[in-house]
Amino acid sequence: MRDRRVAEPRRRGKFLLIDLDPPGTLLIHLGMSGRLLLVPGDDPILPHTHLVIVLDDGRNLRLVDPRRFGLAWWLDPGEESGDPSLAALGTEPLDERLVDLLPPRLRARRSPLKALLLDQRLVAGVGNIYATEALWRAGILPSRRGNRTSIERLCRLVVEVQSVLREAIEQGGTTIRDYSTPSGDFGSFAVMLQVYGKAGLPCPRCGTEVRDLRLGGRSTAWCPRCQT
Repeated sequence: MRDRRVAEPRRRGKFLLIDLDPPGTLLIHLGMSGRLLLVPGDDPILPHTHLVIVLDDGRNLRLVDPRRFGLAWWLDPGEESGDPSLAALGTEPLDERLVDLLPPRLRARRSPLKALLLDQRLVAGVGNIYATEALWRAGILPSRRGNRTSIERLCRLVVEVQSVLREAIEQGGTTIRDYSTPSGDFGSFAVMLQVYGKAGLPCPRCGTEVRDLRLGGRSTAWCPRCQT
């Protein structure tokens, strides 16, 4: 993997933290194409495997990253709080305090709410798919600016963000192209998506044609009737 000292200053985004024994934390960023595989220890090692962790039961946790944008490094106990890659990250999206912490942060910004949800400095770990779905569930226009949205609506949005994420976790994630879980299974939340990837189809809530726009370089599906 890339040398931490070179890559760390320009690497931000969603990280996986794995607590290990002996005590310490493995910090992993999957980049654009990285994936973790949990496999028997005698399985052939695939091309582009950059990290192999041997578990107590003999299985391997392997990091496979064809495009080499991923990162992995070790943190000694206590280093998590001072690590520069983590210091810039916002609150975890499933933190029970988020409904109190995030709405005022969003209300203080002039940027579109969709872009704010993807800003890892505000809330760490909300991706494009789940932000799109949460905004639809909350009935909020993705391009609506944070400072033009009431605290009440922002609280509803946070509740829907957490609801979408919990449901997606229960379904093993969302497989659109090549995503799979460490066991090799596909995430089944894709069949539960209401508007993401549905531009041109009827809104499942009101029947209006779902539209698509670009916000911050990301595709955003929305209903012109349900979301205001």
